Amino acid sequence: PTSRRPPSATVKGMSKRSSKNSFITPATSRMVDTCARGGTSMVTPRFDPRVFKTPGLRTPAVNERVYTFSAKGSPLADPEDVILTVPLGGGESIRLTEKDLTKKNFLQLNPKAQGLMQKLSVTVRQCCPSVTSQ
Repeated sequence: PTSRRPPSATVKGMSKRSSKNSFITPATSRMVDTCARGGTSMVTPRFDPRVFKTPGLRTPAVNERVYTFSAKGSPLADPEDVILTVPLGGGESIRLTEKDLTKKNFLQLNPKAQGLMQKLSVTVRQCCPSVTSQ
């Protein structure tokens, strides 16, 4: 009398040992209604700490207050740094601190962003006459 062993651990044709499903999160799930309700987007932007550019930044509305919350401080800047968000076009923005505002970095911006920075500098000089150009 041979006893028959139960089939190997499979569920709907997938092995239980498969690690493919162990990393499903709301961002990687295929539920469309999550996005429709304003939940996590289907694509989670990747963050490269070597590049001072965060994908997926939304440009704040005029007079909108922007807060940064982090348990150990922002990974992008010191809490005391002044941060300038410059739209690059195509839905992209770059966040610059006062330490990043150098002529070399300015020349690396696209023409639209350079124009916005020049416009901002004119406005700052008009609002703060004590600011002098270097």
